[in-house]
Amino acid sequence: MKSQRGKSQRKQAASPSQSEPVEVYCRIRPIDDPGDTVCVKPIGDSLVQLIPPEISSLRNGVTKEYQYTFRQVFDETASQKAVFDQTALPLVEDLVAGKNGLLFTYGVTGSGKTYTMTGEPQDQGILPRCLDVLFNSIDNYQAKKYVFRPDRMNRFEVQTEADAMMERQRREIMPNLTTPSKASLKRPESGERICDPTKVDTVEEDNNYAVFVSYIEIYNNYVYDLLEELPYNSITGYKPPQTKILRTDSGDNMYVHNCTEVEVKQSQDAIDVFYKGQRRRKVAHTALNAESSRSHSVFNIRLVQAPLDERGEEVVQDDVMCYDSEKICVSQLSLVDLAGSERSNRTKNSGDRLKEAGNINQSLMVLRNCLEVLRENQKTGASKMVPYRDSRLTHLFKNFFDGDGKVRMIVCVNPKMTEYDETIHVMKFAEMTQEVLITKSQQSNKFDLGLTPGRRHLHELQLENAVASPEILNPPPLPSMLDFTFGPPFPLLEMVSPTDDVTTRNIIQCLNERIRRRQEMSLDFERSCTFFRSQLVEFEQDHKVTKSRLIEIEDKYSQKEKLFTKMESKNKKLERKVDELSKQLKDMERENQLLGLQVQDKNWKIQAEKNNFDKLKADFRNRLQMNNMAWEKNLEKARRQLEKEAENQLDERDRKLEMLRDIVNENDLPPATPSRARMRTAPQPTPKPRTYTNSAGIQTAISETDITSVGSSTIASSARAAAGRAGNTRVTSRSTNRIPAAKSIPNLSQVGVTPSSSKSRQPVVNPRYHRRSKSSGSAEQWLEHKPADIVETNTIFQPQMTKKKSVTKLDVKDTKTATKYVLTHQEQDSSDELVTKLIKGDVIPTLGGGAAVVFHDVETLKQVSPGSRKRRSPTTPRYDPALQWTDTEERCSVALEGHKRSRTTNL
Repeated sequence: MKSQRGKSQRKQAASPSQSEPVEVYCRIRPIDDPGDTVCVKPIGDSLVQLIPPEISSLRNGVTKEYQYTFRQVFDETASQKAVFDQTALPLVEDLVAGKNGLLFTYGVTGSGKTYTMTGEPQDQGILPRCLDVLFNSIDNYQAKKYVFRPDRMNRFEVQTEADAMMERQRREIMPNLTTPSKASLKRPESGERICDPTKVDTVEEDNNYAVFVSYIEIYNNYVYDLLEELPYNSITGYKPPQTKILRTDSGDNMYVHNCTEVEVKQSQDAIDVFYKGQRRRKVAHTALNAESSRSHSVFNIRLVQAPLDERGEEVVQDDVMCYDSEKICVSQLSLVDLAGSERSNRTKNSGDRLKEAGNINQSLMVLRNCLEVLRENQKTGASKMVPYRDSRLTHLFKNFFDGDGKVRMIVCVNPKMTEYDETIHVMKFAEMTQEVLITKSQQSNKFDLGLTPGRRHLHELQLENAVASPEILNPPPLPSMLDFTFGPPFPLLEMVSPTDDVTTRNIIQCLNERIRRRQEMSLDFERSCTFFRSQLVEFEQDHKVTKSRLIEIEDKYSQKEKLFTKMESKNKKLERKVDELSKQLKDMERENQLLGLQVQDKNWKIQAEKNNFDKLKADFRNRLQMNNMAWEKNLEKARRQLEKEAENQLDERDRKLEMLRDIVNENDLPPATPSRARMRTAPQPTPKPRTYTNSAGIQTAISETDITSVGSSTIASSARAAAGRAGNTRVTSRSTNRIPAAKSIPNLSQVGVTPSSSKSRQPVVNPRYHRRSKSSGSAEQWLEHKPADIVETNTIFQPQMTKKKSVTKLDVKDTKTATKYVLTHQEQDSSDELVTKLIKGDVIPTLGGGAAVVFHDVETLKQVSPGSRKRRSPTTPRYDPALQWTDTEERCSVALEGHKRSRTTNL
């Protein structure tokens, strides 16, 4: 009897109501050290939060927390039982109901995928628990071994009981020396295995079941059978395994050709087969895991079921079957342990390990591409080709993604902070996988063969009654159960002589015995007929009673069937309504998640704006406080400056009056009443002036008396305040000093002034230059001598000249109308700062018709950095004049232009 894979047909595009999304679960592995920081934190039954580390390098340098939604989230304290009940138990129920299922674990290396799948003997994982639940459910309904036989083409054949018995004798009763014993297949365990007692209640009682398991691995994109018996040679040893190919059966289902399938009758046998293949699986040591899986392993559990005959004893044979497609149902559950994705810079792999990691990452990338194309086709209605054939992994499970069963995924996460960059890619893949829709499977284990339901139960009931009442199974014998023979055989009929009485007597005795037996048989026949008639009457009476009861049962059954039809229609309506509500709920959850992300983003922006506002507010408060302090200082210093200017004006007036008095009374005695300047300053000796001649032939006389210092530099904090209001980062220090002597003027030859000979050092001046009338238009007029290579400083401290004339080269005609002269000179100081010096003097007409310049002032302009506002230390000695001023006063010092009396002596 040939079989098909359930009732599967070619897949067609299904409507959204006939499809369901891929269910994705998340399991967080416990960390080794509880004190370590984690990057994954569960915040609900279906929500996790991904926390980036402080040094995480992400796009645009922005670190942001993310939240991901799953079907169910298992934290570090979740047990293996809880994970199995939520993820794999519904797949086992579908397996018993004739539907296919695929469950695979996904995650990085060392995230707990293999532990979730296999577990430990005392705490079993998903795979052993699936086997326990399956055999707990079908334990009393299993067919005898070898009744179902695989045909190596992904189908099964049904044998008679006689053929199955011959197969058992050939494989099990007769010894096979080449096959290893079962004891050698068992895995040595440290403790006794604890079985899962769960049981599925939806088992079809009128079917016979058989379980077949197979175990394969996909290593470097090649398929290997882990249960294949390898040929052994005493010289070369075991031959290497051969790769398997993927083929398509008659129902367009993908399978591994010539893959070994082992029929098992209990869960321990299946687990022994699993550990046999586990020893041949490719594992290796890496920097991240001591036993890292180097291949994808696939453990297939196939449940074969077929209906019983009308007596409920054996599987229905071909002569009773109605359609070939209904002969047998095969359902499959595939448990896949995917290898973890790896990066070579973390695992430090090289050689074969590096090649294996490349193939693993390539297959996982193909799986992701297939799911992305599926999602795009479902969302946009496109018909792009899904690249299943790019990898053996995706090609093998093509049918599941096309709608041949339910697909579930468990994402295993290592919450260590060092795994953040890998975990975020796993989370994005899981989020994308949940959006892929899979067509609901239409397979079923219901066989419509027109046979009476409950056949197995009726047969078992008869056997129980036979054990309880043996006369039902073996009715009592009839009143005389004779041996239906006519007596002993005839004796020897040959007579030796006419007087042979012995022979005649023997013949007479034999005939009499036969006549007697015939009469007894006739009487027995009559009694048997009478007994049969009585039994037949009783049977007819029972038949009438049974028929009446059957009519009542049929009426009740028809009523139940109508009620069942009504309830079924109502159930379908409710299912459609539930599907619509579930779809709306998912849409609302997705919209809620999106709105939550938007709210989170807006809150982040609001917080950033608030921080900026607080920062600007604090900055404004600081600036306002500094401005208030600066204004207070400026007002105080402006007051001092006004007092100083008033005092300077008085000194200037006294100086002019004294000069006028000296000119008028140059041969008289000094005045009796001293001036204000003389009262404050001590008399100074009158040195002889030095005469300089420039390139234009103009003589310049500089008197040491006229170049004496007017006083030390005064502090002008108003310069700092003005510079601060102008937005400058540097302030200008301006100092006004009297020239001590002509030799202190640097580089006078550069500006066209050269010293004259020693014979003509005294300037020949006109003693009546002071009598020039200001009302005649000859008021104070400046001659500004500025070389062409002067750098403009554009500072706020510039000399104030009401009338000036600027020249780059001094000429005699320029001095005719000028009364004041200023020479601009620039140089660099020891700290490479630009220093501008303004050398000022008076232009005095000479007797020969020329002009002489008497220098009396040097004004220095330089820019310095404001620096820090340091205060004078209380430990500073008061007797040190160099430390009497703070750094701020030194940096903000400016000089106020003041004129002390100058005296020119004509020699």
